[in-house]
Amino acid sequence: MTDAVPTTMPAARIHAFGGPEQVVVEAVPVPEAGVGEVLVRVTAASLNGADLEIRRSGFDGYFSPPLTLGIDLAGEVVALGPEVDSFAVGDRVHGRRSAAARGTHSAYAAMPADELTPTPAELAQVSAAAVPVVGLAAWQSLFDVGRLEAGDRVLVQGAGGAVGHLAVQFAVYKGAHVIAVDGAHAAARLEALGAHQVLDFRTDDVPAAAGNVQLVVDTVGGPVTAASLELLAEGGRLVTLVGEPDQDAAARRGVIATTIDSWMDRHELARIDELLAAGTVTVDVATTVPLSQARRAHELAETGEVAGKIVLENDT
Repeated sequence: MTDAVPTTMPAARIHAFGGPEQVVVEAVPVPEAGVGEVLVRVTAASLNGADLEIRRSGFDGYFSPPLTLGIDLAGEVVALGPEVDSFAVGDRVHGRRSAAARGTHSAYAAMPADELTPTPAELAQVSAAAVPVVGLAAWQSLFDVGRLEAGDRVLVQGAGGAVGHLAVQFAVYKGAHVIAVDGAHAAARLEALGAHQVLDFRTDDVPAAAGNVQLVVDTVGGPVTAASLELLAEGGRLVTLVGEPDQDAAARRGVIATTIDSWMDRHELARIDELLAAGTVTVDVATTVPLSQARRAHELAETGEVAGKIVLENDT
């Protein structure tokens, strides 16, 4: 039986933009589940790049403090709002908020039911919390936007990162020829994940080694985005998660360049869950941090030395 829901809860919040020192864990009211929503007791919630950017600048003022951080979560349904018949109290669920809503770095979160999917029994809560944002970003970059087909040559920039390591595995599963580009520190892991070629961006001649590819998934941005256009065969596709590609340069090469802002799709997340539950793919969780120490999670992320996802665990 689910425990009674308290009236207040801890939440990781910011009252001003800036460094990790702006993150404070404080008591706030537990939200109520509105129409079409469920109230989830959060077991775990991951730290994503968007959380860091919101904390630093609010995406140049798009968000305004005070606010509670967090985009994705895993947990247990403890209450149903009106017009919800897809879940029951006690169900294990995970998912992610839409682009304009945050607030999962807390002990409870009111979530639209259509932004959640059941968590398979075989999937640990920490892994379930780690995958919604990065898993859907990788899947949608490859398949919804990138239109990857079996036999295609795909190159993943930043392949050892949170999105990149999943993109490598999904592309291998699809039957593509996968070229993974990152630093030497990630080489052994990327080979173990099934990449057909692993290139070091610091020492390898990536264009010469990769040849022409049908798809580049760029998780790095900046000059890497521009360089990625040069790797594509005519008619190829560049999908970047960071910044805006030069459309004039893309047109001159006869390729398509798209920036993706991933979205919640419960059916796609359920497909990813099947692959995770079967052990076909894995999600790298570098470390877990108690919710009460959320600032520490941001400090770790800022070092740039953490290989894998950082997940906050509810310690209340």
